[in-house]
Amino acid sequence: MTDKYLTFDCYGTLLNETNTYDAVTQAATEFGVDAQLARQRFIAYQDDRNNMHPYLDYDLLTRNNLIHLDYQFGLRHQFERYFPEVLIAHRSLKPFPEVIATLKTLKQRGYHLIMMSNSSWDIIPANAAALEVPLDIWTAEDVHAYKPDHTFFNAVADHYGLTSANHWHIAQGYLSDIVPADQLNWPSIWINRDSEAPATAARPTHEVTTLDQILQWLTEG
Repeated sequence: MTDKYLTFDCYGTLLNETNTYDAVTQAATEFGVDAQLARQRFIAYQDDRNNMHPYLDYDLLTRNNLIHLDYQFGLRHQFERYFPEVLIAHRSLKPFPEVIATLKTLKQRGYHLIMMSNSSWDIIPANAAALEVPLDIWTAEDVHAYKPDHTFFNAVADHYGLTSANHWHIAQGYLSDIVPADQLNWPSIWINRDSEAPATAARPTHEVTTLDQILQWLTEG
């Protein structure tokens, strides 16, 4: 049995979320409100962990987000009625161009691949299928906690016996993944696709802009 583990964030790391946000901006355009502002507010709400307590499934979080957009723009049940379209878009996300080939290479090199996603089981199977490479899947629904809550990280670490010697955490989410990885002394690689400045003093072990660049550190043997 392999003793080399890689844990991955899903959205932004493996899958491009643009389609989800495009569905929101398309709805905003139809309603005649500021589409870019709606997009920004949707992303901010979805990223705000205060909107996830107590725990609720990702689909309900998304519906609440759309209801909140209605309130923000003085609308009645307009964004909310686009809930099915937004969920369909989210289930239909595509991998970044380099992702599938990189995952296949890592699998060939003997790594055990694990996805840790702030998602739920009515959404993640379609997302996982788009990656084409089998991964173990853990969702917020499994542990009733969203990253960066250490509950999620500790549940996965305990299940696999993860240590700093047998494991790397790989993620685009700085606050959701890199900060808790730093707090828990997990070796990490930040997929900083937009070359953003770190928001806190927490630092990853390595930083790259695309997933395939991690292969320089994750060798065979």
